[in-house]
Amino acid sequence: MINTIGKRMLVWDSPVFVSHWLLAICFVGAMLTQESEQFRLVHVTLGYTIMGIVIFRVIWGFIGSKYARFSTIKPRFLKVRENIKALLSGKKEALIGLNTIGFAAAYLLMFLAILVSATGYLAFNEIGPELIGESHELAADLLIGVVVVHIGSILLNALFQYTQKNHSQSSRNIATIVSKVRPYKWVTAIVIGMIVYFWGVQFKIW
Repeated sequence: MINTIGKRMLVWDSPVFVSHWLLAICFVGAMLTQESEQFRLVHVTLGYTIMGIVIFRVIWGFIGSKYARFSTIKPRFLKVRENIKALLSGKKEALIGLNTIGFAAAYLLMFLAILVSATGYLAFNEIGPELIGESHELAADLLIGVVVVHIGSILLNALFQYTQKNHSQSSRNIATIVSKVRPYKWVTAIVIGMIVYFWGVQFKIW
């Protein structure tokens, strides 16, 4: 099943792939430090980083590679019902990348990540009413729920394809379409460089 997940993820270019895992790491780090006063700066820095990564992902959704663009994945939202019925009936369409439910969760995840980061910024700088802080906690809880759905969708999709790979022509077709090279590594290098520089400024390393 791990190989199946790997094949599906190969459709992502380098910036999407790296930003995805950077988001995951920052999210886990922010969760672990959310109640700690000692690591408050770490929590805030990770929150700002999440916001920056999501903003980059939105921009990249308009100018990035084929499967990173919103114009390619937007039509899949129209097939949510069909995708759910297909999964329940044991059928599967030949979709490149995540399934429709996974994409829907990913879009909601990006929206909530921006909401959590924005309300966190306001709460940390004591801007606005106390309701901002409560909104930040509520949005964070919703984000955790969506992350669980997102991960569950990926695993279920990979498990389904793993069990069907010897009986489905679509799985073989997908395997031949996927590129084995992640393009735009120079963009990834710029993104990582900006994050490292920002962290250095936050922690006064330079």
